Amino acid sequence: MPLRALRLSKSLGLLLGVLMTVSLSAGCDPDRSVNPFYRPQDVIFDASLLGSWRGTDSSENGRIIVKARTIDSYTLELTQADKNEKKETCWTFEAHLFKYQQELYMDLLPTAFRVRGRKEKFQAEANDLEFLVPVHTAMRIDHDDVNLSFSWNGGGEMSSFFKNEDEASREKRLAREKRQRDILAMSTEQLQLEVLGAPPDGDTVVEMGMHFTRNK
Repeated sequence: MPLRALRLSKSLGLLLGVLMTVSLSAGCDPDRSVNPFYRPQDVIFDASLLGSWRGTDSSENGRIIVKARTIDSYTLELTQADKNEKKETCWTFEAHLFKYQQELYMDLLPTAFRVRGRKEKFQAEANDLEFLVPVHTAMRIDHDDVNLSFSWNGGGEMSSFFKNEDEASREKRLAREKRQRDILAMSTEQLQLEVLGAPPDGDTVVEMGMHFTRNK
């Protein structure tokens, strides 16, 4: 692997560690889709989200800046600073806030990625398809004027951690993990029903999340 690609891989892995919190069960990252998770009629705009937020876990050194992009969308920048490597990585997203089944969600579409550091600098835009693939993810959102949280569910059959899986459970788990590795191509309506809806029968909801507080 070329040196620049290796450095990019390490930088990307570092940031994805913030985006996709490590969990006990495999395949718990948010689902990715070529189509948005929102319908235009469900989109809302909440000005109280605007501003600068810092991660509540000081070890992650994470922060989010939310700006108005249009009358019904946001620009969201998620940044992490690595003090040991003296490096900063940042994702920029086009974001839409929407409501589904009385829950608030945010659809995130990456538009840029950059690394700034003592040893390396790199920036990619959404049309750099060899590196940055513009696909949608969706997370539940909960906020007030002080706190902001993003969360998503992973279906986990927790009993499999304590006993051997039978063949049906194993096949079900592998199918779910494959779906969460793949980029989905289903319609928005299907995405809402199958991804944002209730987990399949027999699955236990494993919730992951990121938490921020407003900068003063």
